[in-house]
Amino acid sequence: MIKRIIPLGIVIVATVAAMLMVASRETLSPRDEPQPLPQVRAIDIALGDVPVTIIAHGTVSARIELELASEVTGRVESVAPQFESGEMVTSGTVLLKVDPTIYRLALAEAKAALASAKNALADATALKRSALMRESELNIEAALQRITKAEQDLAYTEIKAPFDAVVDEKLVDFGQFISAGRTVARLLSSDTAEVSLPVKSADVGLIDASSTVLLSAKIGEQQQQWNARILRIESRVDQRTRVIPVVVEVNAPYELSVNAHRLPLGLFVKATIAGKPISAAARLPISALQADDSVFVLSNNTLQRRKIEIVVREGDSVIVNGGLETGDVVVISRLEVMFEGMKVERSDV
Repeated sequence: MIKRIIPLGIVIVATVAAMLMVASRETLSPRDEPQPLPQVRAIDIALGDVPVTIIAHGTVSARIELELASEVTGRVESVAPQFESGEMVTSGTVLLKVDPTIYRLALAEAKAALASAKNALADATALKRSALMRESELNIEAALQRITKAEQDLAYTEIKAPFDAVVDEKLVDFGQFISAGRTVARLLSSDTAEVSLPVKSADVGLIDASSTVLLSAKIGEQQQQWNARILRIESRVDQRTRVIPVVVEVNAPYELSVNAHRLPLGLFVKATIAGKPISAAARLPISALQADDSVFVLSNNTLQRRKIEIVVREGDSVIVNGGLETGDVVVISRLEVMFEGMKVERSDV
């Protein structure tokens, strides 16, 4: 009986003690704790002249691409050592020679015909036969024309480079028989190189003839650069891509005295064009833009939505020249939920 009473007594005592402790504790008055405001990063706007950089890409090409053809018929009897694909040749270099035998013979025959016509004229003059004199004069004129043609053909047996060039393709070789009109090589001029850059029509208005252009490309492990200039802005819009070709040129692309590196034809390059600065504008990071091309401006820790006018988009930034004023504070960070009138706190982090 005692063993049953002792545990029951312990439970009763513990229950009474707990009730006394609860009854004696101090009553806590409810308090309203302030909730922390969401923090946002922001920048101060100062309108002014903002420089513009336009990025485009293109392939280096020659100013002149020529399919060099033979103007005579015959067998190739010699080829210049530098007449190989990829080699550079200077203007006037004899690339190959065609057997001149038949053209020397033609020249000799034309000169003999001239001498015969002159003798006939002398005889006709002595005999005072006017009809024969007129015929002899015509024969002399024809012989002179044949001499000119034979001299030209003989000169054409030496096929020369018409300008400083790179041999893009060699199409004939020693011992081959070629006919007049046969293409013997494809030459690319090497005095200047051109790059046609596709530029959006909205950006073309920011470019003029004085705009500086820097071409760059990675060759091997080295990033190389070349200075270029605006050659022309074409007066047409590409119907497929809706861009306007802007052509730039590099003088003496193979001369190390002019450029720090050689600029190979066919190289794909990046062009950085310095456009005209935009006045009364500001540059914003792309993170400041909302889906409808608006931004949130911070005023007294309250978000206000502001519609802006974007002039240029440059990678991870935009240039704005409408909708903002000097002194505005633009939010450049994003929250999961953002709406006009929302209370936030500016963070310097």
